Amino acid sequence: MTQDRLFSRQTGAARWLVLVILILVAAIAAGAWWGWQEYQRLEADKADVVGRMETLKAEMATQRSEVQGALAAFEKKQSEQAAQRIKDQAILTDMKTGGQKLWLINEARALASLASQRLLLTQDAMAARRLLEAADNVLARLDDPSVLPARQALAVDMDKLSRAGKVDVQGMVLQLGALRQTVAELAVPTEEAPPERDLPDISQPWWQDLLDRMPVNIRHHEGQVPLPLSAEQASLVRLTLDGSLQQAQLALMQGRGQAYQQALANAELTLKQWFRNDDPRASHMRDVIAEMGGRQVAYVLPEIGAGLAAIEALKRKEGDA
Repeated sequence: MTQDRLFSRQTGAARWLVLVILILVAAIAAGAWWGWQEYQRLEADKADVVGRMETLKAEMATQRSEVQGALAAFEKKQSEQAAQRIKDQAILTDMKTGGQKLWLINEARALASLASQRLLLTQDAMAARRLLEAADNVLARLDDPSVLPARQALAVDMDKLSRAGKVDVQGMVLQLGALRQTVAELAVPTEEAPPERDLPDISQPWWQDLLDRMPVNIRHHEGQVPLPLSAEQASLVRLTLDGSLQQAQLALMQGRGQAYQQALANAELTLKQWFRNDDPRASHMRDVIAEMGGRQVAYVLPEIGAGLAAIEALKRKEGDA
């Protein structure tokens, strides 16, 4: 019995030892599996961190490139501003040393040249004098004794223009334009269609009935009146009158007095031939044309150019200096 008990105890102890070993093996296996899972998770985290670092490095490189580009553009802008500052300083220095004077002389020369052209093209002495006066005011801004000869020459030209005959060319041109606008309203005598008769009048003579049937319309007028015209002929008469007034305007602007008088005479003759005396518009137009024909438009324009020549001489002198 004692041996059996001893064997039983040894067997029980062996079983417990095996059980403990199995438990230890299971614990070690579970720990190994958990360690492997942790290793895998750490590797994934490490890869994610490495990816983020690479992305961050790429972003930092892009930002560094952008900063370098902005710095390069800023430096380029600074260099351009410095160059412009140097250029402006040179221009300012040039103006202080005489550039402004030459610029004002060129402006005065342009005004004097424009005055000569205005006098030649429009015959307007007063407008040319105003341009010369503007050129003199420009030279007066220089406050330099060297411009006095040019200003004296300009004063001589302005005096010539002041003594020239004063004719309101612009006002007369506008008055002729107003007359042209009323041409379309003038009443030109136009012919009317002859009355048609289907049956002869028994009370009239046979020869009167024969005349009524003929394609000839006989009219009796008391006194001297214009002949009736067709619509096309009346339109042509109005165009002729408008053309005469337009020729008078052109001759007036060009200072050709004889051509101006001839154009007004043609317009007056057209009114007399083709328009009735009892037409108030035609009568008013004849009165206005007669009054304008008595005005003096041919006048001798003065010769100017001394001021322009003096300014050009001053410019050459400044350019050589």
